[in-house]
Amino acid sequence: MNLNVLGFFQEGAAGHAAEATSAAEAAPEPPAELLFHLFGLSWLPVTNSILTAWVVIAILVLFAFFSTRNMKLLPSGFQNLWELIVELWVGIAENTMGRRRGRRFMPLVATAFLFILFSNWFGTLPIGYFLVRNSEGHQVPLFRSSDSDLNVTAAMAITMIALAEFFELKSLGLFGYLKGLFLPNPLRWLEIFTRPLSLAFRLFGNIFAGEVLLATMLGVAPFLLFVFIAIELFVGVIQALIFSMLSLVFLSIATVHEEAHAHEGEHESVESEMATASHGQPF
Repeated sequence: MNLNVLGFFQEGAAGHAAEATSAAEAAPEPPAELLFHLFGLSWLPVTNSILTAWVVIAILVLFAFFSTRNMKLLPSGFQNLWELIVELWVGIAENTMGRRRGRRFMPLVATAFLFILFSNWFGTLPIGYFLVRNSEGHQVPLFRSSDSDLNVTAAMAITMIALAEFFELKSLGLFGYLKGLFLPNPLRWLEIFTRPLSLAFRLFGNIFAGEVLLATMLGVAPFLLFVFIAIELFVGVIQALIFSMLSLVFLSIATVHEEAHAHEGEHESVESEMATASHGQPF
């Protein structure tokens, strides 16, 4: 009887070990899986994360189209939702960098927010279990969250930082920009390299960890999966907001000199108008 009891516990432990193993095997790997090569060219691979990015872009384009197709004075439906998103980000951008610069950079930052948010939510859905056979004959998931691929998050981070550096160069001029690279803070170079790294790895790490968690819980405790899905939906919003807000701050810092020049120009214009009103002609 003792042997039977021992065998029962051994079978139970083996069953739990098998569940854990299957859950671990179902969890995604860091590199995105290859689906096919575009136009048959080996140097144009298309992974499941890139396919998901294309689907998300198509969803956002259709959403924008149907939201603005029949604009009304009193918005309703999709137009109401679209205007809510736009007004929200206009308010955030203006509070961060002022009215002029805020309205200038709001479309870029809001687009990044929507793309990251929809990508995160798309990856939370149980889409990773639609398996297809790729061009190499392996069964791989058809879809995968774009932000769980470091290549995608790194590309977005580098783009944002490159734009920030470009606008800083434009506002300071070539001499002022080069001067800022060396004086008074030589750690400016470190800042240039660490900003995209922090943006890319923060977003990738959180989203990839969430996908691993969902895949593991699906194999271990599927009856609790809805709790973790709700958590990951919330995390998706937070990560999209963090990336967008940091990008907005970096753009604001890069163009702060431009804002100072604009205020100086406005002040000179006011003084000129006052002089004209007082003497009939400018000094």
